[in-house]
Amino acid sequence: MVTVQTSTHAFQVDLGKLSEVSEYFRALSQSSMRETVESLVHLEHVPSHVFHNLLEFTFLRRFGVPEGELGLHIQVGCYLLVQPFVSECLSFLTSVLTAENCEAYLAFAGEICCQEMQETVWGYLSRNLLELAHLTGSLDAGEREDLVRLRLGGARRLCALRKENLTSRNQSETDAARCLYSLAGSEEDGGWHTEADLPFTADKWCFTTAVLHNYLYLIGGYRHRVRRGYEFKMASFRYNPFTHSWVSTAPLIKRRRHFSAAVCEGSVFAIGGWYLDSLVTPDSGTALYTAVERYDPWADSWAFVSSLPLTDFRFTISLSHDIPLTTTLRHCIYVIGTVQRTGEKLVLQYDVRQDSWSELLPTLTRTDAEIPSLYFLGATDRLYVIGGTSSANVVTSLCVETGQWGRVRATEKMGLAGQGTVLNNKVYMSDVEHNSIIKLNLLSLAVHHLPPLPISTSYEALFHLHF
Repeated sequence: MVTVQTSTHAFQVDLGKLSEVSEYFRALSQSSMRETVESLVHLEHVPSHVFHNLLEFTFLRRFGVPEGELGLHIQVGCYLLVQPFVSECLSFLTSVLTAENCEAYLAFAGEICCQEMQETVWGYLSRNLLELAHLTGSLDAGEREDLVRLRLGGARRLCALRKENLTSRNQSETDAARCLYSLAGSEEDGGWHTEADLPFTADKWCFTTAVLHNYLYLIGGYRHRVRRGYEFKMASFRYNPFTHSWVSTAPLIKRRRHFSAAVCEGSVFAIGGWYLDSLVTPDSGTALYTAVERYDPWADSWAFVSSLPLTDFRFTISLSHDIPLTTTLRHCIYVIGTVQRTGEKLVLQYDVRQDSWSELLPTLTRTDAEIPSLYFLGATDRLYVIGGTSSANVVTSLCVETGQWGRVRATEKMGLAGQGTVLNNKVYMSDVEHNSIIKLNLLSLAVHHLPPLPISTSYEALFHLHF
């Protein structure tokens, strides 16, 4: 036993027990310092009530630290190197951090040089990155990038939602379709679970999705009742997988339907689509939007950038896919379409840094490959194009550095629809013919069917989120 003299009170403590949880007292017990010889430890600068709370937790597992003195207790715990007590304090800190107090705790962590406390506050800022944009937006670029990286540290799951619903079903089917699902477990025998309801109650909707900084953006609109029937309401939402919460964000400037969304250089880009109003089927008079919009997540605002350079260039209007098919590779956005006179497939490149469009030559001619329908455009280290004929699906690729198209390869016929995603050379997409979500290996072209969704496969968006 030793006597520990604190600011106003002395405590008789078991040095051996304290040494088990404190590097400070362990080093003291193994030394021949005067404190050890005399069994008297001088800690007059440590507040007595703080040391008492530390002992209560260490010996009796009672944690009674008041919120208003949490910082002081962490400071003493760090000074005495009592890691279990510090960890319990930091766990409590995680539960009480708010937008109002996180700055003060972060500054205090810096003052006492407590890296664990700093990491705790940084974790809170990361989990609420855009909810606290008034704080995180003022950080320098390097600090913001660190916070974004922290958001990618959780378990990654494949997610799905119905991005467009045009058919009125019974209420239970509509409710099931109006959900965000994630695949838990393996892709062989896992199951889809409901993560959240979609943030509206309409029976008809049309949205495009984008994932930026591990937030899901749902951009488009839904039908709602007005005085004289129904009209389409533009709406955009942001979902945070750490808090399982939705918030409304700024809607698009133009009323778009079946447009593509691309994420590049920290922004979301809305490209193409056509006029969104009553969800009527497009016809020969339906015109593709050339205007491109860029979304700033820190300012929650959209602005126009350089438009699509459409001259002798067209996109086939489709109810099965977003138009034009779009993907991102490094600091550029790519779209693919068809040259009207020749039927060649042409890729357009948008340099986000230069705000400029250019043609990526050569084209893919009909002699190279006859691909009447385009289903998917994605990127790994190169661009991959998936299309189809009446008898098979085909896959080819384009190296943007050399401008060389890869070999055109055939794979089994599938009814690919909706908004797919690519990860580790594998494409995930809805196959409406087989009522399935498929995983297509871009290298081997092997097709694997994932566990079935709780809803029929129709027009889904697939993407990955970290939880």
